[in-house]
Amino acid sequence: MDAVKPLALVAVAALVGAGCGDLVGFGGDVPPLATVTVTTTGALDDVRVPGATDEDLRVALVWGTQWFPEPLCFLPPASPEVAGAVAAGCRNPLAFTPARVGPSAPLVVGQPAMIDLMALPSADVMVGDVTARVAYASVVVFDDRDHSGTLELGRATRLPSGGFDPEQDVRTEDIVYGASFVAMTEADTRLSFREGAFLESGFYPRHGCGAPPSAFGLLSAGGFTFEAAVAATLAGQLPDQDPTSCREDALDAAIVTVPLRATEEVREVACEQRRLDASVRYRQPPADPPDLTGHALACAHIPSLGMPDPATADLVQLVVAGLADEPCQGLTHYTLIGCDRGELTCDAPQWDFRESPPSWWPCPAVLP
Repeated sequence: MDAVKPLALVAVAALVGAGCGDLVGFGGDVPPLATVTVTTTGALDDVRVPGATDEDLRVALVWGTQWFPEPLCFLPPASPEVAGAVAAGCRNPLAFTPARVGPSAPLVVGQPAMIDLMALPSADVMVGDVTARVAYASVVVFDDRDHSGTLELGRATRLPSGGFDPEQDVRTEDIVYGASFVAMTEADTRLSFREGAFLESGFYPRHGCGAPPSAFGLLSAGGFTFEAAVAATLAGQLPDQDPTSCREDALDAAIVTVPLRATEEVREVACEQRRLDASVRYRQPPADPPDLTGHALACAHIPSLGMPDPATADLVQLVVAGLADEPCQGLTHYTLIGCDRGELTCDAPQWDFRESPPSWWPCPAVLP
């Protein structure tokens, strides 16, 4: 089995004189494990956010994670209103989902940038077991608005809750202008790190392409449609890539080219997901009306996969999408009954307004 051995520096011990002198040769800079070379295409003036001046452009490595979208975001919408809320508040179900930001480097448009990799990806972004696991990363071009030297990940902003909510909103001021891996529905180039054997899985699959090289490598694939992904999943298979779009290169044999794009097309690569397992946190509606100006909203059933849950079959939720100009897309889910952990059923609900909804509540008690 192909295994990746740890990388280390080897130093030579030198003795001073005939006795036991001091060891030398362990000082100086530590060389990187590997280096990613990045170039860009396109003009920044064509995609610059209005009012964004004094750019501090950088390029960062962002490791991805597995993610399962909530059911409302991929099930057929029950009404035009639900379709509108989904379109405004749900990200691409096949989008690259960031987990951890790696190193970054300054960028001058039109000139190569070098990202030095000083550490291996952490275990939380590796998928598989110790005998066969892999990690994938996107190379992200961004304007470091707070001059922190790194890309800050944000989260979708939700509307106010009537109860305690431990999950904090995180807004990033950094502006994303490009990424090498945006979604599986597009062509991508990704950094890979492989330990041991390679086993195909649903983790950003490249079915029809070759295996990633051992240790660090660069991979390319052409992408597939959402419809193809659904059809393959129903058949118990992985969606096919066009083999002619596939490439597998050693890291020192290829360059990552990132097209500059409008931030609206790529900003989700800097947006964390609150929950990665398709679960939803249902929130207590506040007594005072939230500001719903400009938000797409809908009254909807609680979606289920398979047999409906009798405990939630008659419940109605208010779904509110975030505003179009927010950095991260997301949905706020309000229900008239629920528990502080965001669950709908528990031994003793923390709130139950079914008999007397807040005065602003726009949904009927029961949906057809």
